[in-house]
Amino acid sequence: MAGCKSCSGRSHLAGPRQPRAVEKLGNCELSSNPRYPRIFVGKQAIYSDENTQLIVTVISDESDEKQDKFTLKLTTILKDLLENYSDGDQFQIDQIAGEHRWKLHALI
Repeated sequence: MAGCKSCSGRSHLAGPRQPRAVEKLGNCELSSNPRYPRIFVGKQAIYSDENTQLIVTVISDESDEKQDKFTLKLTTILKDLLENYSDGDQFQIDQIAGEHRWKLHALI
């Protein structure tokens, strides 16, 4: 628009932008369990399988070289197709080390 004071003399193309400095993430604390390094006792995690998805609190990690073993306390039910769980339930999961991993992930 000719005569427009707000944009007269300015280019309609954006000028080159300066790249922002990249923010580096600090080193994360890791647990002593090498197969589950982000799972901490007293912290929340997500436990899931084909029919279930739960937010849990990790009560204990009794894993060793031969076995993965956790005690979990249910905090929130996200999905429970078989209706096996109730709020506040405490349950134990275990498996032989080296078998497929559970879908147990740190809640960040």
